[in-house]
Amino acid sequence: MTLIVSARERRNLSLLFFYFGVAALCLATRTPEIKHNLNVDNGTFGVLISLGVIGPVIAYMFIGQLVHRVGVGPVVVVTSSLMYGSIAVVPHVHSPWVYVLANIVLAAGFNSYNIAIHDQALKRQLLSGEKSIPRLHGAWSFGTLVTTLLAIAITSHVSLAWHIDLLMAILWLGTMAAIFRMRPFLIKGSTEHAGDEAVKVKDIWAMLTTDRYIAFAYVCASMIEFSTNDWVTLSSHQEIKASATLSIVPYLTFMIGMIIGRRGIHKLLLIKPETYWIRISARIGGGGFIIFLLLAKALAGHSFGAAFTCEILGFFIGGLGGSFFAGVLTQIASQRSHFPGGVVVAQLGLALAILSFLVKLVISWVAQTTSITFGLMIPGALMVSLSLFKKLGTSKAKV
Repeated sequence: MTLIVSARERRNLSLLFFYFGVAALCLATRTPEIKHNLNVDNGTFGVLISLGVIGPVIAYMFIGQLVHRVGVGPVVVVTSSLMYGSIAVVPHVHSPWVYVLANIVLAAGFNSYNIAIHDQALKRQLLSGEKSIPRLHGAWSFGTLVTTLLAIAITSHVSLAWHIDLLMAILWLGTMAAIFRMRPFLIKGSTEHAGDEAVKVKDIWAMLTTDRYIAFAYVCASMIEFSTNDWVTLSSHQEIKASATLSIVPYLTFMIGMIIGRRGIHKLLLIKPETYWIRISARIGGGGFIIFLLLAKALAGHSFGAAFTCEILGFFIGGLGGSFFAGVLTQIASQRSHFPGGVVVAQLGLALAILSFLVKLVISWVAQTTSITFGLMIPGALMVSLSLFKKLGTSKAKV
């Protein structure tokens, strides 16, 4: 029997993704202030950010089993509280080690919450036959756009602490209300059929041991997004000498590029196959990212307007080029694997967490010894290298 998803459930699940998007990137918009509070150099700050990888590793190893046993509701309540609470702590932190601890808790809560709400969405989609994931990802992207616009509007008027604390309180209350309204629809836990658990500890390492090809491709595809979240506002503020408010604008254009690409890729796949768009997007997105950021740095001492324009164009093209890789590569990984989709998502997440940690350390070292711009050349080059992965995607357009 086909499940009919009610408007109430659909609306509140969209809200959970929207609130998640608002929270996920709110700190990235005010990175210069966070770094200033910690009183560290670029290299140390990059290492502190990178150590947050411990959180996702913990989440991907255990949260799938927990969701299976206790259900989506309790997990979402606890993990969203951890996520919002740890984000609220960050503006008040001045110790690097306390920041590392908060970042680990934040990342663990972030990824656990992500797994739980996707588990709810994927299972309800399977029962209903309704393709809801793209719409839910759209709600998340809209949330990231809202949080970026909010930061541009209030950064010069509201302190970091007031901005984040008040926002987290509102998001937590909204999330609890949405979960309460979704109680009849949330997937319940079960101690039966243990063999059907979404993620087993012994299985999540399989991506790194049996399919390194897709794992490395996923890292190459994701590092521009990861690095932009970490460095974009610092790059604009330090390298281009943009104000605290203007330094958020390149991040805004990056997110707009991501949203345009994600909303339009299904139409492009009707014209040309996945292999074509992966190759073209990797070259244009990564190459454009590199060229325009280098131009921005070269022009910074001569014309702020020209340099800032190049910075904006570089991040926009990088966002547009890398916008659809995560979704397409997840689908490809699922097709290549004998594991269920939920396990594949966890495998990719774990591989990305571990491998990106190593890449982030290199970026941090380059940013400290040379400049942030040269550090960002690494994710740009990784995206270009994705065009060399010949076995990715179908060679026929979807009809």
